[in-house]
Amino acid sequence: MMLRFIFAFVLLPFCCLAQTAETYIGVGNTEANIKNYRQAITDFGKAIQLEPNNAKAYFYRGNAYNNLKEADNAVADYTKAIQYDPNNAFAYFYRANINNERGRYAEAITDFDKAIALNPRADMYHYRANAKASMGNHQGAVDDFTKAIALDPKDPSLYEYRGVAKANLKDNEGAIADYDKAVALDPKNSDLIYYRANSKGNIGDYKGAIADYTAALALNPKNAEAVFYRGNAYGNLKNYSAAIADYKKAISLNPKLPNIYKYLANALSNNNDKKGALQYFGEALKADPNNADLYLYDGLVRYNLNDNEGALADFNRSIELKPTSEAYQNRADLKLGMRNFDEARDDAGQAIELDAQNSYAYISRARASLELKDTTAALADLNQGIKINPSYDYAYVMLGNIAAGRHHYDEAIGYYNKALSLNAADPETYLKRAEVRTKVSDRAGALADYKRIATIDKDDDNLRSRFTRSMVNARFYSESLPVLNTLITKNAKNANLYVERGIAKQNTGDLQGALTDYNYALKLDTASAMAYVNRGNAKFELKDNTGALADIAKGIKLNEGLEDAYFTRGQIRLATKDYQGAIDDFNSVIFINMENIDAYAWRGLARSLAGDMQRSNLDFNYALKIEPKNATVYLLRGQARAYAKDLGNACTDFKQAIRLGSKTAVTEAAKYCK
Repeated sequence: MMLRFIFAFVLLPFCCLAQTAETYIGVGNTEANIKNYRQAITDFGKAIQLEPNNAKAYFYRGNAYNNLKEADNAVADYTKAIQYDPNNAFAYFYRANINNERGRYAEAITDFDKAIALNPRADMYHYRANAKASMGNHQGAVDDFTKAIALDPKDPSLYEYRGVAKANLKDNEGAIADYDKAVALDPKNSDLIYYRANSKGNIGDYKGAIADYTAALALNPKNAEAVFYRGNAYGNLKNYSAAIADYKKAISLNPKLPNIYKYLANALSNNNDKKGALQYFGEALKADPNNADLYLYDGLVRYNLNDNEGALADFNRSIELKPTSEAYQNRADLKLGMRNFDEARDDAGQAIELDAQNSYAYISRARASLELKDTTAALADLNQGIKINPSYDYAYVMLGNIAAGRHHYDEAIGYYNKALSLNAADPETYLKRAEVRTKVSDRAGALADYKRIATIDKDDDNLRSRFTRSMVNARFYSESLPVLNTLITKNAKNANLYVERGIAKQNTGDLQGALTDYNYALKLDTASAMAYVNRGNAKFELKDNTGALADIAKGIKLNEGLEDAYFTRGQIRLATKDYQGAIDDFNSVIFINMENIDAYAWRGLARSLAGDMQRSNLDFNYALKIEPKNATVYLLRGQARAYAKDLGNACTDFKQAIRLGSKTAVTEAAKYCK
C-alpha cells in the first residue's frame, strides 16, 4: 500500500503595498502564516471583491480553505485561479492533491500532468505516482518515482515508495535494492527495514527477513506486525518454537491481528507439542470462554492433531457464538476429511453465503460436489473460485483432475501447467502431471516431473511412497534407482521405499537384490502387503510358483483391496494356463480400480487365450479408446493376435508398441514379423 502524505501549502509573506487588492492579499497571507485561516479567507475575499479576476487571491484563499479541510471551497478557488492564470502550476498541483485524497485518481493525474508540464518537481512526480498506484498502475508509479529520484536523489522516501511499488509488481529483488538505498540515507527509520524484511520473506530469504524484522523491532519494539511476520519467517524455517514465541508476543501487542491465532495454532501443532498446543488454547478459553475465535483455532489445533471429534465440537461452539465464513469453511474441510460430503457441501455453502468472496469455500464445495458425483456443480464452483482468486493454484489442480478423470489428458496437462505457474514448489501437482504425461507417452516430460519432486522432497513419508510407487508404475526402473537410494539414505526405516526399490531392481534384472529389499521391508514391517505381493512376483520370475502364490495370498489376507495382488496373481495364473482364474483376478483389479487400463488389456489377453475373442476385442478396444497411446495395450493385443495366427495385425500392433517405447515389443516383433 502507498502511504498518505501531509502536504504543507506555501503561503507567501506579506509585502506592504497600496490599499488595493494586493494589500488585502498581503494581510491575508500574514493571517494565514499564523494559522488564522478564517480571517485570511475574509481578507482574500475582500481582495476578490476589488478584483474579481485576481488569480492570486483565489489561489491563496484556496490554500486557506484547504488548511481548514474545506475541500469543496478549496477546489472551487483553485479552479478560479487556473481560469485567470492557467500557468499556475501549484494551483493544478494542489487541486490534484485534493482529488487524490477524494479517490478521484484520474482527475488528479490530469492535474498532476499539467503541473509537471509547467514546473516539473520531485514532489509532483511523487504525488502523481501515489495516484497511479492507487489505480493499480504500479509500473507507472515506479516510472514516476524514478523521475522524482533523478530530481532529488537524496530523499529516502522516494526510494522507499518506489520499493513499495516494485513489491506490488512482485519485483521484490528490485524493492530490496530500493530499501537498501533508503536505509543508507535514513538508517534509523524502522519502517524501511520492516518493508525490506517483507520483501525478503516474499523471495524466500527467511533468514534475511528475520534479521531485518529484528533490526526494525530494535528501533520500534511495538510493531506487532513485525513480530507476527518474523514468526511466519521462523515457521517457514520450521523453527516452530521461535515462531510460537513471536506469535504470543504479537498477541500481547495486538490481539486483533488478522489470523494471528490461526498461525499460532498451526505452529503449535507443527511443533509436535500436543500438550502445549491444547494447554495454550485451553487456558485462553478459561480466561475468555465466549471467544469464538479461540474455539475456532483450538479446533484447528485438534484437527491438525487428528482429533476430529474434538475439532468438530470446537467448530460447532465457534459457530454458535459467532457464525463466520471462516468457521463454516474449516468445519466443511473437517467434514470432507470425515467423508461427510453432504454436510461438508452445506457448510461450504454457508461460508459462501456469509462471505461471497471466500474463494476457498467455493473450492471446498466443489470438492464435496465431486465426491457426490455432481461434476457440473463442482465445475461451476471452481470457475467462480478462480474468478474471485485467479491465483489459487489448487483450483486449477482440481480442474486438471476432472479433465484427467474424463480422459482429456491434454486439457488436464494444461490445467496442471497453470497450477505450477502459480506454485512451482507443489510436489503433488508435479506428481499428477507426471502420471498424466505417461498416459500420453510423454516419458521425457514425466521423468522431468518425477525428478523435480525428488528435489523438493518434503518430510512426508506418504508422499514419498506415492511418488516412488508412481515412478515405478510408470516403468522408470533404472531412473528411479538413484532417487530411491537417496530417499532410503534419508529414511532408512521406511519399508515402502525398500519395496519400490525392489520392484525397480527386479525390472532391471537384479532379482537377488530385489528379494533382499523385499525381505528387509518385511523385517521393518511384517504387515506390508506390498512386500509380500512383490516378493511373490519375484518368486514367480524365479519359477517358484508355489512360493509366489503363498506370498500373494498373505498379501491379500493383509489387504483385500490391494489391486496389485490380484494383478500379479492374474499374471501367474495366465502363465500357468489357468485362464479363467486369471480372468477372475483381472476382474477383481477392475472392480477395485476401473481406471486400471492395463487390467483391461491383460484380461483381453486372458480371454483370447480362453477362446473368447469377442470379449477379448471388447477389452482391447475399450482400453485403446481411453488410452490410445498405451504401449502395453498394443503389445498384449499383438500377442493375442499372434496366438490367433493373425500375424499381419499382430505385427502392426507390435510396431505401434515399439513406437510408444515398448522394449518387449521389439522381441515379439523379431519373433513373429519378417
